[in-house]
Amino acid sequence: MPLFELARSRRGRVRVFTRAQLPFAIGALFVLAALAFGAPATMSSPLVVSAVVLIIVATGAAAVVPWELFSPSWLLLIAIADIVAVALLRTEAISVLPAVSMLAIFPILWIAYGFPTIAFLAAVGGAAFMTSLPFVIRGAWPSAPVEWINVVTLPALILAIAVVVNIAAQHLRRSGRRLRESHEARARALAQARDNALVLRTVLDTVRSAVVLYDDAERLVLANRTAEQMSQAMGLRLEEPPFAGDAVLAADRRTPVPPDAQLIPRALRGESVSDAMEWIGPPNLQRAITVDSDRVRRADGTLLGTLLVAHDVTDMADAAQLRQDFLRTVSHELRTPLTSVTGYLDLLTEHLQASDPTAGRYLGMVERNVLVLTDRMNELLSAASSDSPVSPRPVTLSDLIASAVRAVSPRAEHRGSSIQQIGATEHRVVLDPVRIRQSLEELLINAVKFSPPSSAVVIGQHVDDGGVHIVVSDSGPGLTPAERARVFDPFYRTAFAREHAIQGFGIGLSVVRDAVVAHGGRVRVGPSASGGTAMTILLPPTDAGAPADRVPIGAMSSGDARSSASEK
Repeated sequence: MPLFELARSRRGRVRVFTRAQLPFAIGALFVLAALAFGAPATMSSPLVVSAVVLIIVATGAAAVVPWELFSPSWLLLIAIADIVAVALLRTEAISVLPAVSMLAIFPILWIAYGFPTIAFLAAVGGAAFMTSLPFVIRGAWPSAPVEWINVVTLPALILAIAVVVNIAAQHLRRSGRRLRESHEARARALAQARDNALVLRTVLDTVRSAVVLYDDAERLVLANRTAEQMSQAMGLRLEEPPFAGDAVLAADRRTPVPPDAQLIPRALRGESVSDAMEWIGPPNLQRAITVDSDRVRRADGTLLGTLLVAHDVTDMADAAQLRQDFLRTVSHELRTPLTSVTGYLDLLTEHLQASDPTAGRYLGMVERNVLVLTDRMNELLSAASSDSPVSPRPVTLSDLIASAVRAVSPRAEHRGSSIQQIGATEHRVVLDPVRIRQSLEELLINAVKFSPPSSAVVIGQHVDDGGVHIVVSDSGPGLTPAERARVFDPFYRTAFAREHAIQGFGIGLSVVRDAVVAHGGRVRVGPSASGGTAMTILLPPTDAGAPADRVPIGAMSSGDARSSASEK
């Protein structure tokens, strides 16, 4: 608020009084004291008495009247009264105290500073009144040029001063207005930021996922309630290095994870963590979590921090383990009676009389269906053992593929189809021949089942610096983008398989995916040249001359499998 502007409050009225009227009253009191001491005769002059009365009334009115209830322009009356009082004093005392004219500075500055530009007229008129009043009282106007100069000079100077002061006041008002607007904008922005922070904190504390953010100096910036609870279960403090705990196990729920291999240190080192799984907490209260992390970078590419998001997947992990246990139990429980049935079928076939073709036909039908059930049991066993470790050793890739082709060829021939192996070489690679052959058989069986009768399934191989490439192509109906996204999910069956009653549990491709991922590879699905489906197994490069226990074949967690299993 500029110095002399009236705020609509009692406090504002007091401020204007102390800054404008009170200094004038003190100055007038000093002048009157000087006159009483130096020229006591002037104190009885009607002009001086009138001036004193006017100053007292104006000062009292400025202090007592509630001007804040009226328009601020009414205070101009006080300033005008002050100018009239100075004119009366000047007329009587100019000869003995020329400095009495300086009292006019107070009301004139007040008018120039605290009132609109139109009030200049009052200031200039007041100055002219002060210089003209002596001549009015004498009843004679100036006769000499110097007298006219005395009349005009003071109003001119006062006008110049008023203009300068008013310009300064306007500039100050604009600056004050901009400052207030800036302050209000900052206050609104701060309030909005606080509201946003409150909303963000509420959202983060409401979600069931743990969210943690570290800055580029590995200082904790943000952690929601779930993250704090998880950190307590892990036995670590999120804000203190090494950001690792003692109660952390790998995805197998048995292997302790070293501090530097735990998820937070890995993410802070810049490693890509995606859907990685750990078990945390004491033995009887273990929880499974999956973690994703990403680097947060500014627009110019500089590092802002590291964000980690963890999800409690204990229920899913327990359900998956329950499913594995169920599949393993059911498979073993059904395999035993099926083995017995197969044995007795063989005995019946040996004792069957050639003269009873009907019984032979019936036994053949039973035997074929027993083989179908055996295949289903083998699928269940494969799904139940998909998490078993790999046992790599050097093998000839073409021989491994050829053995898988021979195993599936009878099925293809039964449908009038064929399996063609192309690109055979003598490359030796290091892998688990049992699981990779099983994967190849699953792909070939799938291709034969979904291809039209009397068609050809092609399996090819290629080895280069990028690794091992094995492609199985068919001429079947192909897969839609939505089906490609789910084709590796356990027990998923496409609409074509359901509509055409193609046998199977829908777990073959998940077995393939798990076996390939266990080798550190991935499976890619896409269209074939004939419009069907092409399944490509990509295995990392290996050295067939390296010892088996030093083969660079990675074991990935179940959380990593999905992200690396396919490119859709």
